[in-house]
Amino acid sequence: MQKNLSKYLFFYPVTMAKGEPIALMMSRYRNNQWMNPEELRSYQLEKLSSLVDYAFKNSKFYRELYTAAGFTPGNVGSLEAFKTLPPITKSDLMNSLDDMSEGCKKFFRSSKTTGGSTGQPVKLFKNPMALARERCATARAYEWANVGISEPQLRFWGVPHSGLGKFKAGLTDLAANRKRVSAFDLTSDSLAQYFSEALRFKPGYIYGYVSVIEIFARFVIEQGLPPISSLRAVITTSEILTPGSREIISQAFGVPVFNEYGCGEVGSIAHECEQGAMHVMADNLYLEIENDGSGSGEILVTDFFNYSTPMIRYRLGDYATLSDAACSCGRSFPVIDSIHGRAYDVLELPSGKKVHPEAVIYVFEGIQSRTNAFSQFQAIQEAKDRILVRVIPNKSWTDEIKAILIRELKRDISADVAFNVEIVSEIVREKSGKLRLVKSNL
Repeated sequence: MQKNLSKYLFFYPVTMAKGEPIALMMSRYRNNQWMNPEELRSYQLEKLSSLVDYAFKNSKFYRELYTAAGFTPGNVGSLEAFKTLPPITKSDLMNSLDDMSEGCKKFFRSSKTTGGSTGQPVKLFKNPMALARERCATARAYEWANVGISEPQLRFWGVPHSGLGKFKAGLTDLAANRKRVSAFDLTSDSLAQYFSEALRFKPGYIYGYVSVIEIFARFVIEQGLPPISSLRAVITTSEILTPGSREIISQAFGVPVFNEYGCGEVGSIAHECEQGAMHVMADNLYLEIENDGSGSGEILVTDFFNYSTPMIRYRLGDYATLSDAACSCGRSFPVIDSIHGRAYDVLELPSGKKVHPEAVIYVFEGIQSRTNAFSQFQAIQEAKDRILVRVIPNKSWTDEIKAILIRELKRDISADVAFNVEIVSEIVREKSGKLRLVKSNL
């Protein structure tokens, strides 16, 4: 459907009916990105102070948590003071949702259940303005990728199995002007069908899981298919975007690739700008890195606007590094230098040392750049001294490359770990549809 027709006929009316006045808010969000650092800090402190005071007065969970920590309302007079508040965890959300949300905004609130890749379903509530602000921040960031609201989207995502689920997904896709294709059905026949559907649908951008879009991109290259002429960008999400994946996707479609980072609990967290910097959506949330001494650490986020289930200093279970450098795009929003992956994907070695999953990914990336010997891989830590490596090989795979892979993994990860290589025809995704390249079962 034509973009403006979809925007004014479906997207704006539907969201407005849900209490989300996005059409009236976008101008403010476009201006917010140009706040200077001092204005941004003042803005953030105001939002944090209001949120904490509200949570203390209305949420039994936060009142008990902060009272036990010696906090009283009105004590958030600086960002440093805010950082002394005790953080909350996924376990808190799972076990104390009623106490956390009781007494908080209930009018028109909606529930959100997100399982992520852990298989642990987490439920929370969101008020309409919190959802509206998530959508505004995302829409603004997509403009950095030259993608406007209601731009036709080819979406590689999960497809519901039930009739009711398919019906609801169809209505959502209609309102969002997107064509959904399965992230699970990735045979040569289905990929050919997706390409034909894309030519008919004329998407302005492709969106979805990194690994699935890369498979589609490799199919386009291997089959010698022409670029999809309507495309202006590819936006990837939910998985680590490696340099190799970015190069393959960009080569296949002839457009720039933009990465985004978020989670179901707080929505949009960071997006890539035109200069390739991953900017935090700092007018919607406050992001902290619990520094481990190396500059890297676990991410904590606070959602400024969710007054139905306040999310204050929430541990995401992800690790990242913030950059001190200003981006040449001129935006003052903080920049995430790198996202190292989930806490449950960090490897623990016999020596006690912990290794980010990127270290494993880099070994595979290096070998692939030299040999093009496999189409997909996965590393699963089964014990501290044992890692299973699954490889879907292609015609270039040999026993010699297998030996090189093991040798380089031992060199870069640990000589005390046994790496067992298993040749497979398929690597099973998580129930969410994500592919975890590095996974720990410890």
